[in-house]
Amino acid sequence: MMSVTTVRGLSQFVGRHIGAIIATGAAAIAITSVGMARAHARAASPDSGTPLVVGMAFDGHQAANLDNTVKFYQALGYPVASRTDWKVDKVANALGGTKGAQSRTAVINIPSSVADKPFPLILREYKGIERKDWSNLTSSDLGAGHMDVTVMDDCNPVMDTLKAAGLLKVPNMALPGGPPPPNGPRRFVFVQDPDGWFIELFAKMKPAAGAPPEGPKVSNSSATQQNIERLGKQAGFNHIGLNVIDATKARDFYSGVLGGDYPPVPAPPAAGGRPTMTMLNGWYPQAGTDQNVRLELLANPGNHDKPAPDQHFADIGTNYVGFEVTDIDAVYAKVKAAGAITVSDGGIVKVADGRAVVVRDPDVGGFVELWQPKKK
Repeated sequence: MMSVTTVRGLSQFVGRHIGAIIATGAAAIAITSVGMARAHARAASPDSGTPLVVGMAFDGHQAANLDNTVKFYQALGYPVASRTDWKVDKVANALGGTKGAQSRTAVINIPSSVADKPFPLILREYKGIERKDWSNLTSSDLGAGHMDVTVMDDCNPVMDTLKAAGLLKVPNMALPGGPPPPNGPRRFVFVQDPDGWFIELFAKMKPAAGAPPEGPKVSNSSATQQNIERLGKQAGFNHIGLNVIDATKARDFYSGVLGGDYPPVPAPPAAGGRPTMTMLNGWYPQAGTDQNVRLELLANPGNHDKPAPDQHFADIGTNYVGFEVTDIDAVYAKVKAAGAITVSDGGIVKVADGRAVVVRDPDVGGFVELWQPKKK
C-alpha cells in the first residue's frame, strides 16, 4: 500500500507501505498533493473548508510473482521507484488484514498522461497466508477491471516489446471497431500483465497530413465520447476501470461519498429493449496536480444480479485504488455509513507518514484505501 503527500522523502513513502524498519531514509520522491476540480461536488472538511477527498493518489495490485510483474511494467518503460525484500511488515499487514504474512513490494512510477507528476503503482507479493488466484478472470467478470495507459503513435511497438520479452498476453475480446488493420498503426488494444490485470493501451496518434485541428477537449462529467479529453498531454496513466454490479449503487458511493464527478446513470431501456453496458466516467483530481484522472465504473447487464466476488485483499490479481483525504475520520465515517466494509485490523491504522484504512465498497466490494498525511 502507498500514500502521497505534498513533498516528502522516499523514506516516508516507503515507510508507509514497507514498515518502520525501512522508514529511516532513501532518495526523495516528490509527488505533490494539491488541486481540486469541480470542488462543489465534494464535501468540505469543517476545520479548513478544503475538500475531504483531495483526489486519486495511486493504484495497487497484488502480484503472484513480483519479479515477473516488475519485468512487465519495466518493459512498458516505467521505472521502479523503490523495492524491498521479504519481511513481515506489521503496518502493511494491519492495513490489509493479512496478519503474519510476509510480503515484498515494488513501487512503479507510471508517468501521468495529464500531469507532470507520476501516478504510482504499488505491486506486492505475499507468502505465508492463503491466497486465491483471480488471474484468469475475463474482462467483464466481477473482480476484474483494467488500467488504461496512453502510448505514443501506435500500440504495435509496445506489443512487440512485450512479445520480445516473452510477456505479451492478448485476451480474446470483441473490441469496438473490430480487429485492427492488417498493416499500419494500431489505435488501441488490451493486453494482460502476469497477474491477469487488464491493461488498455490507447495510442495518441499523429494527425493525418493535412487534417484539420481537433475540436476542444474537456475533462468533466459533461464530456461525451466525442469530446472527452481521453488521451491527455503525453504517454502515461489515464484511468482505472472497475466492473460493478449496480451502476446506481456504485455511483452513489464513488460520487456521493468519495466525491467523484460522475454523470447521471442512464435510464434503463424501454420495455422489451436490450440491456446494454453502462459506462460511467468519473473524474477525480490526480492528487498533487490540478488535472483530472478517472475511475470508470462498468456495469455489464449480465452481472447485475450476481453476488460480489469473495476476494481477499492479498489475493493474486486483486486491485485497489488509493485516495488522499484531508480528514480521514470524517471520510471513514461516511464510507461506513454508506455500507463499506472495513478490511484493516481495528479500523484506521497509524502509519509512518499519517493514518490510513482499507475498505471494500458497498457494491462489488472493490478495495479502496483512504490516506491522510501527517500535518506539518
